[in-house]
Amino acid sequence: MTTDADQRFLVLRAQDGDVGAFEKLVDLHQGRLFRIAYMVLRDRSDAEDVVQEALLTAWRRLHLLSDPDAFSGWVSTIASRAAIDVTRRNERRATDATTNDDIDLSHSSDSVGSSAGSGREQSQDSADSAMVNAQMEALAGILQTLSPEQRTCWVLREIDGMSYREIAVIVDATESTVRGRIARARTQIVERMKEWR
Repeated sequence: MTTDADQRFLVLRAQDGDVGAFEKLVDLHQGRLFRIAYMVLRDRSDAEDVVQEALLTAWRRLHLLSDPDAFSGWVSTIASRAAIDVTRRNERRATDATTNDDIDLSHSSDSVGSSAGSGREQSQDSADSAMVNAQMEALAGILQTLSPEQRTCWVLREIDGMSYREIAVIVDATESTVRGRIARARTQIVERMKEWR
């Protein structure tokens, strides 16, 4: 595990042009940035693109970072804002697109395998796994109904474990605004997840 001092050293080396040091920073933060982007976007390809864009932007602007200890929050801010931008862009496209196209969902369950279970225990594990997957899909669907700002704040708080202050810096809002967004998101999530209790 890398300490804050190690990360600070890597940031300073990367600011001096050490590509290897920046690659180590990428290794440290890429997974977390992907989780943030994926929970906001719910699309693996878009999330990967956002992370790559955020890391490229961080490399190009690293010389502007005055406090090496702030790298983690700074790169999270870049990724979060890029994810929100993609969400807004996608929403504009969806609004502009015609809705007359019929989507055939009749074959969507064809890919589900029908493996025979070997006993009651395997059957129960499969049922539990299916229930968890269904709950996660329901939560993902609910998250998509939130505004991009609410979704980002909720993800940063509940998935990434950031403080309200850290989130406020990332989304460029006051702490009270962040608290309000998260409270509204939680209310909507709780209301819509009642059937899963």
